[in-house]
Amino acid sequence: MKTVVHVNDKTRIAGGAEVSITQLQPLLRDRGWISEWIGVQRVGRQLSVTSENEEYAWQGTLNDFHRSPIVQLVLSNGGLFHVHSLSDPPVVRRLLSLRPVVRKMADPRMVCPGQGKFWAKSEVPCSNPFGLHCLFHTYTERCCNRHPSRAIAAYRNARFEVREASHRYAAILANSCYTREEAILAGIDARNIELLHNFTFETPPPSIDSISNRVVFAGRMARTKGVHFLLNAFQIVFDNVKEARLDLLGAGIHEQEFRQLATQLDLGESVVFHGWADRKTVDQHINGAAVVAFPSIYPEAFGISGIEAMMRGKPVVGFDVGGVKDWLHHTVTGFLVNAKDTQGFADGLIRLLQDHELNQRFGRAAREIALREFSPEPHLDRLIEIYERAIHDTRRSRL
Repeated sequence: MKTVVHVNDKTRIAGGAEVSITQLQPLLRDRGWISEWIGVQRVGRQLSVTSENEEYAWQGTLNDFHRSPIVQLVLSNGGLFHVHSLSDPPVVRRLLSLRPVVRKMADPRMVCPGQGKFWAKSEVPCSNPFGLHCLFHTYTERCCNRHPSRAIAAYRNARFEVREASHRYAAILANSCYTREEAILAGIDARNIELLHNFTFETPPPSIDSISNRVVFAGRMARTKGVHFLLNAFQIVFDNVKEARLDLLGAGIHEQEFRQLATQLDLGESVVFHGWADRKTVDQHINGAAVVAFPSIYPEAFGISGIEAMMRGKPVVGFDVGGVKDWLHHTVTGFLVNAKDTQGFADGLIRLLQDHELNQRFGRAAREIALREFSPEPHLDRLIEIYERAIHDTRRSRL
């Protein structure tokens, strides 16, 4: 039977990678695939494998990994491995020696020791390709863990991906033009990179009758997410649109800093910090919004919350960083603004709050594009095509 095992560093949901795997599992099974998910942790030569299905939990040595139940499943069915957020050269090498491996590039970790292509100290994206400078900038720009052993390990992981693993993967799945370009810039062969955008599930058509005065942000309370720029932009909005309201959903290390900024800007009750919110609550807020704000200042690999807003017929105002332009089309589905341009961001929000006809036009276009380009079916069609080609090419090479 057609078999794929998703290999990650964990099997609990901690971020976008795990959400993606969770969403893929039932879709692949509906298409007739055996689809399993394991988390792999290594200490020296010892491996610990966790699994959603307890049948595949295992502990042993790296050399004996081929005897584990999950690997035996792949080997017996002639399947493949799909590696997600796992940065561990010995484990990846072992997988590559056993069956075809498809690698997902959902962030720049393959080509960036810091995994984000972002200089935290100066708050600007890193435009340099992977190289020895990464070790220098770890300390001058705080772009990576600065503990010496961890910084060196992160550098070696990226070097392994660029110089060795990238040549052996059956395919590398870049989730945006940005991640694809970063991989090529680092020296990875473009012929082995497939552009495969993220997807989001279809939702009921939005109501077009109500008029909202609400701007919604959903994400981590972190400076990389640009919440401080959003608050400064919203002060300009509030001066022009007194009925405007800003809902901030999320938690994080800089939440208190942002609360203090909102107070300093005298935004009062026009801004509400809701804290962490579950999926249902986030959806309710987005459905009730006039516009969704996407103020990230670091180079987002893609930005799934953006296409979630589009699927719900909501225009988006966002900074032009990373892969955002793959889905946010300027003056079609919202406004794409130069990074850190607070006035430009505010102008976009004001137009979409004041011009109901424009808001609705952008919202309709956003939903149409989301249905056509970012729904599960086209994503799955392409993914299965890549899987089947990887397995076929391996069989042919062994003839």
